[in-house]
Amino acid sequence: MEDKKTRAAYSGVPGCFAEEAAMKYFASESPTGLWEDVCTLVPTGSFAEAMEAVEKGKADCAVLPIENSSTGSILNNYDLITEYGFYIVGEYSISVSQCLLAKPGTDIHSLREVYSHEQGLSQSRDFLSHYPQIRQTPVYNTAYAAKMVAQSDRTDVGAIASVHAAEIYGLEVLQSGINFKDINQTRFFVLAPAVHHSPENDKASLMVTLPHVPGSLCRLLSIFAREGINLMKIESRPVQKRNWEYYFFIDLLGDRIDARLGAILQEISDHAQVVRVLGYYKKFTSNERE
Repeated sequence: MEDKKTRAAYSGVPGCFAEEAAMKYFASESPTGLWEDVCTLVPTGSFAEAMEAVEKGKADCAVLPIENSSTGSILNNYDLITEYGFYIVGEYSISVSQCLLAKPGTDIHSLREVYSHEQGLSQSRDFLSHYPQIRQTPVYNTAYAAKMVAQSDRTDVGAIASVHAAEIYGLEVLQSGINFKDINQTRFFVLAPAVHHSPENDKASLMVTLPHVPGSLCRLLSIFAREGINLMKIESRPVQKRNWEYYFFIDLLGDRIDARLGAILQEISDHAQVVRVLGYYKKFTSNERE
């Protein structure tokens, strides 16, 4: 097997949380513990562009945020998974500490505008409520917000991003940990064109559509209950071009889940209109508080 590095696409610029997640995920997959030995990072301008890079062969996988422990699911990325048809081959969660950044010497009371990704603004909403004079402007990435501030001629603008972004772009941390929950984590999916089977897989994700008849969801869930399969999450998203119909995204947990799930997919299909396996992968575990 040739020694080829995996090209991992993400949305953002150096210093963003997606870059951190990609580095840490591939470090955990590397025999040396160094992400650089197994991975080359491919920054892109949006979540869709990261998926497009994989589709066009410019990257082997995309690392996308899917859920934040404070603000919930990143719903548009569920839609991208449906649109591009890639498989989940891994997941990784990182602790996210949002920080208010500005040019060195800036007083927080002089700020009139702050840039960040909409998730950064949402996770910092309680802190920002104490500064009504600061206009909140969403941009496509937290680290890009820091870069904008560093390159701006204005002295009344700030960014909400990471400490690492402050270091990269020469900004000062005016206030750290401004997210409204002390334990703030973001979960990322690693998405690739081919499904990944491994004896180590203990988690799987499905996408299901159900008929509009009483008890259809109950019948589906009863199959998992009977088989002793733990459901970690259920998320619904509208079916494109069909009003009032929904995809159900379901995360499942269980030993050797890829082998076990194959035996009951047919039964699930008897109750569902569409069943698609989104991927088999290892559940992320960490020593950090959750």
